[in-house]
Amino acid sequence: MSGVLQGLTAAETDAGTGETAKADPFGWDTLGASGVAVVLGLVGVLLSLLVSVLVGRGLIVELLDLRNSALEVAGRRLPQAMRRLHAGQGVDIDAEAPMRRLAGDELAQFGTALTAVQRAALKAASERAELLSGISGVYVSLAHRSQVLLHRQLDLLDTMERRQRDQAELDDLYRVDYLATRMRRHSESLLILSGIAPGRGWRDPIPLADVLRAAVAEIESAARVQIWAVPKVSLVGGSVADVIHLLAELVESATSFSPPSTKVQLRAARLREGVLVEIEDSGFGMNEQALGEANAKIRSDRVDLLDAKQIGLFVVNRLRDRQGLRVELRPSPNGGVTGAVLIPEVLLRDDMPIAAQAPHGRGLAPASALIPRQRQ
Repeated sequence: MSGVLQGLTAAETDAGTGETAKADPFGWDTLGASGVAVVLGLVGVLLSLLVSVLVGRGLIVELLDLRNSALEVAGRRLPQAMRRLHAGQGVDIDAEAPMRRLAGDELAQFGTALTAVQRAALKAASERAELLSGISGVYVSLAHRSQVLLHRQLDLLDTMERRQRDQAELDDLYRVDYLATRMRRHSESLLILSGIAPGRGWRDPIPLADVLRAAVAEIESAARVQIWAVPKVSLVGGSVADVIHLLAELVESATSFSPPSTKVQLRAARLREGVLVEIEDSGFGMNEQALGEANAKIRSDRVDLLDAKQIGLFVVNRLRDRQGLRVELRPSPNGGVTGAVLIPEVLLRDDMPIAAQAPHGRGLAPASALIPRQRQ
């Protein structure tokens, strides 16, 4: 036992003062192969994290660029191009969406695909605009031809009415005159929706009372419309045709959506801003949502010609915008709908001229005799 204890003491002394105590704890000899592997592994992890951060930041920057580009295309460039196409202006697809070269990077390929989608949308919209323009041209041509024939027919009817002495035959001619006048208004609606002014017009101011009577004369149920007292003012000649057409559309709508046994009231009052014309019916009325949608279509800057059920509102929209009128539909105290049209002061004249009325027989009056002959 004494020998063993002496050996342990000697070994302890050597461990504290020998080569082992003097060895570097971070040296290669001390670390060995396992220590070197651990250090290299830690360095590799740090490098991986650094590379990941750098690559991730680069991807984030590219994705943000793609996002901003997509938002600019969807929010600004594409809507502007669509508005120009709707306005009838041409759009250069190569200038609006230049095609990028296809690169090997996936994000670059995604950007190229986004540009291809934009070009496809612009091309489709451009082709649709060209198609609508062609259809509009056909409508305009047909409307012009119909107008020429209808004007000739109205002139012939006027001559026959002046020659006819039989009251029954004269009333039948007057009814044909009314039908031809309505056909002329529908033909003019095609021109108005195509952005073209109708062919008829007046040089001199026309009394407002004659304008209201002419608007009533262009509907089928003219006998159901009751015209109240009208201010003694005149409407400038250049606005007469559009105001007649607009009022005729509203009066016809009032007679169509009210019982045949009821009357449609047509009133006019002088205000500080101009003359307010109201067309009031006693029909079934419209709910608040329907009135809001109708007024929105009347005031809208865009006209959807594919909505065939709202052609009358779109015609009113175009005429309102062209003459600077204010048009609104609102509930009537009698349960129906009241159409209010404010004619601005710039379109009115206080010095009302004396209109030479065309002679006509008793009973039903021809539509062509309600106002002076127009300038074709």
